[in-house]
Amino acid sequence: MSYDNYDTADFLEDPKFRAWVYDNSPEVETFWLKFLIDYPEKSDMINSARSVLLVLFKHEEQGFPEEYQVDTMWENIVHAKERRPFLFKSVWLRLSVLTTSAAIFILVATWLLKAPAPNTAATYRALVQSDKREMAEKENRTEMPIRVTLPDGSRITLKPRSSVSYPKEFDARKEREVYLSGEAFFDVKRNPDRPFFVYANELVTRVLGTSFSVKAYDDSHQLEVEVKTGKVSVFTRKSHSKESEDCSSEAEQTILTPNQKVLYSRSEERMKKMLVDFPEVIASSDPAVIPIPHFQDAPVSKIFANLEAAYGIDIVYDENLMGNCLLTASFSDESLYDKIDLICKGVEAEFKVMDSKILISGRGCH
Repeated sequence: MSYDNYDTADFLEDPKFRAWVYDNSPEVETFWLKFLIDYPEKSDMINSARSVLLVLFKHEEQGFPEEYQVDTMWENIVHAKERRPFLFKSVWLRLSVLTTSAAIFILVATWLLKAPAPNTAATYRALVQSDKREMAEKENRTEMPIRVTLPDGSRITLKPRSSVSYPKEFDARKEREVYLSGEAFFDVKRNPDRPFFVYANELVTRVLGTSFSVKAYDDSHQLEVEVKTGKVSVFTRKSHSKESEDCSSEAEQTILTPNQKVLYSRSEERMKKMLVDFPEVIASSDPAVIPIPHFQDAPVSKIFANLEAAYGIDIVYDENLMGNCLLTASFSDESLYDKIDLICKGVEAEFKVMDSKILISGRGCH
């Protein structure tokens, strides 16, 4: 199949593309990651199509708007032209690059986003009140972070306007549980026999021993978990049963490693895994994962492999095309993205971040 003439509407209707958005099996993901390398000019279309399908997926069982509702939406847009001409122009420009089919998809998505969402949000206070144990609570009403030490020795850096509750004593035979409203950084004392759970509104984060941050204000539309060291699994409270040792199925949880984060949309009830804004070198005594500061006529594959190990991030590129390109480079305190940008300029390539990976595309060496 040729994708040369594909537009956004074609991606929306393509079964293989829809399988990537909804199921994301390893085989399908490999195909589309390679596709983005081969067709970098299609990335904007793909992002638009993914966004529409993800919105429609959540509401597909609730039904779509009737024809008269679509007509009403269109009339509202036309009327808005007289009141807000600039807004109408930007909407029209975005719609005009799509076929009629794609435009209808976006209208439907707009209707769904404006429709009132079911009130499924779990609040910090309700979660705490549901726990019948004797609880301790720390609330940060200052303008600076405060330190909180838990009964097991784990430490929390609690940000302003945030609260945390936890049992005054952790049961030695059960998991360790805390409840958070707001934002905090956790440095959890490792104990494989007693997993550590953070309940933050609709999200649950499970760890054995690691450091990570959680941002979950009661009034925010989006929740966030970001990992600095170790590994955590994140899932929703719907998929978690406190009475079950199997916290959630593999399909329902998102595994995060250093330099990864997950964003949870409370309106769409969906999680999206991605890289943190500023990836850091993973602390390690292993020489294999220490960044090499200088490369002399080194294959690009060797440089990328060192960065992958140092930051714990997958770098996807066509190794047959670019792997043997030779490059001389010196790095100091540049960010990861600056380093990648410098490498790409040296081999006439480009990069973009897709989910939790870095994709490199280019023509290879001449």
